[in-house]
Amino acid sequence: MMPTRIDASMWLQHFARLQSEGLEWFDFLTAIDRGDHVDVVARIADSAQSRSALVSTAVISELESLTSLFAGASWHERETQEMFGIGFTSLCDQRPLLRRTLADPPPMRKSGSS
Repeated sequence: MMPTRIDASMWLQHFARLQSEGLEWFDFLTAIDRGDHVDVVARIADSAQSRSALVSTAVISELESLTSLFAGASWHERETQEMFGIGFTSLCDQRPLLRRTLADPPPMRKSGSS
């Protein structure tokens, strides 16, 4: 399944629309370092209908959090924030999840910095 590519400014609105169409199960969120930007990819599903949506966007530094729509997005966003240096606006829990300190560069960035 190829992801639907959207502009980062439409991230939250796009997922709100998909949720209103019955895709209510947040499945995962991850990132891919492309050098000059990071692609963030997320998947939501409607398990009763066996359908899902894979959505991606290019991010330079921050993206709107999906936690207002999907509480389960928090863990994935915190992990992506730590590992790739992408900030999620409106993410309530900003505590480090996997690393003890965020002082070092994000470990999954090719350049070694955010």
